[in-house]
Amino acid sequence: MARLVFRFDPELSWKSWTAIGLFCCGFVGLLLGVGVSERPGLPEADIFTKAYYAFGLFVLGGLDLGTPSGGPTYGRFLLWVAYFGAPTWTASAVFETILHALRPPVWRVGRIKNKIVILGGGELTLVFLNRITASVNARRVVVIVDEDRHPHLSELRSYKGVRVYVVAREQMHRLHHYPLHKASKFLLLSENDEINFEVASILLDNDPALGPKIVYHVSNLRFLRVLHDSRVVSQCTTFNQYELAATQLARERLMRRFKATEYRDTVVLAGFGSFGQSILEQLERHASGEFSRVAIIDLDAEQQALISEEQLVTERKYKRYTYEGDIDDPDVWQRLFREVVTGREEPVFVITTGDDETNLRCAIWLRKQYRNALIISRTMAPSYFAKGVCEEHDVVSVNTAELVEASIPHAWYR
Repeated sequence: MARLVFRFDPELSWKSWTAIGLFCCGFVGLLLGVGVSERPGLPEADIFTKAYYAFGLFVLGGLDLGTPSGGPTYGRFLLWVAYFGAPTWTASAVFETILHALRPPVWRVGRIKNKIVILGGGELTLVFLNRITASVNARRVVVIVDEDRHPHLSELRSYKGVRVYVVAREQMHRLHHYPLHKASKFLLLSENDEINFEVASILLDNDPALGPKIVYHVSNLRFLRVLHDSRVVSQCTTFNQYELAATQLARERLMRRFKATEYRDTVVLAGFGSFGQSILEQLERHASGEFSRVAIIDLDAEQQALISEEQLVTERKYKRYTYEGDIDDPDVWQRLFREVVTGREEPVFVITTGDDETNLRCAIWLRKQYRNALIISRTMAPSYFAKGVCEEHDVVSVNTAELVEASIPHAWYR
């Protein structure tokens, strides 16, 4: 038979533990034989009766029981603590409920002096919390979550010391009524760009000097580039998670490979969404002379390549090939092998489609074709399975979350 072990539950608030403590004071006092003036037979009553009267202290205090009498001194002391504490606790709970009804949860966010305020409840928020809580006191972190978009609310509340508030979207517009200017940083990490832009604008309108404190995520890079000279972009720090991840991958893996080879490499990007485009952009910026050919495989390869060219600021120093199709299609790979991988030099394969299983299968298959190639397989989230299989086949396994976490600048949360 398993042993019964009492564990402290950090999810319970201090108010809950206070209520439990007050009940225990009253209950233990009655168990110790303390009597009351209006209930002469209470010391001889059974345990359930004493528990009932201990619970009743939260409603009427000791008004229906009378004053404690008899029993040990410390027992009477415990009962007196419950007499005063229980009704006080009930009154404070009622008062807070009234305040909650009159002013929605956003009123509690006012206590954020010298705090790091995070807006958003998605995976990106979890990534930032992992990085921040590793080096900063978690009690400095306040998370504000949109009540309509909080897929990871239970995980957010699992961070000890981090305060999480669920707020209706319409309440976001009331933030300027509260002393948010006292916070040390604002990290706007909502999955909805509109919310991030809106809150950043509210903060700047409230105090233009807040600009250096505001860091916010933008999913749509094309939209961000169009707004590059607007106040909400120029005065704040903006970023895209795929750009961060691509920068980390290019610096830690791809550029090292380029420096280690005596020839200009061939790069194959299997999957050319936001992450693949960001990888190519980083290579064009920081290693434009280190590779000679880039092959792109994607269901919309031509269109995505044209979108990628919008951000090209210098003359392209490599030859580009595009192959429209699924990376599971053998014909696509056969054409690529004939037209691009023509010499003895083995290429660099970066497989970044949105399907982790497809990426892994393709990477293992490519390893059988090219024994010395650098092959990188991306997963969306950390996976021990993918990492283990990749190690067995000499494939580099990366995931977006860890790449982003590793590339978050300290200045954003210090």
